[in-house]
Amino acid sequence: MIKGVRTERAIDKGAIDQMYEEGYLYAKYGIYARKTHGCKIFKVPMNANFTCPNWDGRLSSKGCIFCPDFARQFTYDSFRRVITRDLRDQVSDQVEYYKKKGAGEKALVYIAFGTNTYKPLNELKDIFDAAIDHEDVIGLSIGTRPDCLPDEVLDLLGEYVKKGYEIWIEIGQQSVHYHTAERVNRQHGFAETMRVVKEAHKRGILTLIFLIIGLPYETPSEIVEEARVVSALGVDAIKLYPLLVMKGTRLAKEYENGKYRPISKSEYASLSADFLEHLSPYVIIQRISKDCGLDGKVVPKWRTHRFLVGPRIEKILMMRGTKQGIKHKLGLDMEELKPMDGKITATDVL
Repeated sequence: MIKGVRTERAIDKGAIDQMYEEGYLYAKYGIYARKTHGCKIFKVPMNANFTCPNWDGRLSSKGCIFCPDFARQFTYDSFRRVITRDLRDQVSDQVEYYKKKGAGEKALVYIAFGTNTYKPLNELKDIFDAAIDHEDVIGLSIGTRPDCLPDEVLDLLGEYVKKGYEIWIEIGQQSVHYHTAERVNRQHGFAETMRVVKEAHKRGILTLIFLIIGLPYETPSEIVEEARVVSALGVDAIKLYPLLVMKGTRLAKEYENGKYRPISKSEYASLSADFLEHLSPYVIIQRISKDCGLDGKVVPKWRTHRFLVGPRIEKILMMRGTKQGIKHKLGLDMEELKPMDGKITATDVL
């Protein structure tokens, strides 16, 4: 049995503190990665033809109400061009492609499309081995569901950590609220993610959670509570997205029938700023909006690319005079409650 936590890898809080000292308003992943690796790090997508238990009938045959065809329509052409290639060729092609574009010097292979730990263990090992079989690859970032990460898979990923690779699991939680999970047909709750984060950290695996703003029936106060919950959980990073209504989904039908109202640009920016204020300052932000999906998107009509949305969120934070973590506080500071004589009274607490 593995004892303790963070056996190999951990987030460098000193690097994040330095970012805030330099004036950054939230912990941007690109800046953080450059500080901790000494060079620009980029992600290259790999498609290993995974399916999903929420599509193939194991849990459901309907999928989430917002997910079209295993999320393939969410992606850029640079992702789609790798679909039919041999795995090693995919990685080699993509590394070369992104390096020519000046994306960076070293790569994390991002295994995307479907639930990317949902295969037998021996097949997973073959896929992961192929993904890291390139001199410029420093690790893996694996998109998956929290209910598809049994201990055997985490043990396998932990072996790559021991070999010096940086391993991330990107957990598609989408919302911490169970009523939302039921509403969108996730077929899992939050307990699965709580277990996975704890067990991953024991093995030195870094954890990221996907969260969506604009899900049906979620309130602004619930979105703020999500920031508090994932902070308390101790996740290493998040990706924050607005909900996109894509063609061919059940959510698109609900929108057409007037049963769903998409989030506006101003709402998303304001709620994202609220979220960041209540989030731990040491949770890295890997994405602040959704970059792609324009060709298959129904709504929202506004452009959701992070390079357009991110500056709007930062402007709100600057106007408020705040930054990530400014309202993050999950317990009372007893030092602040001490009166002059050093005794704490009921009046002081109130």
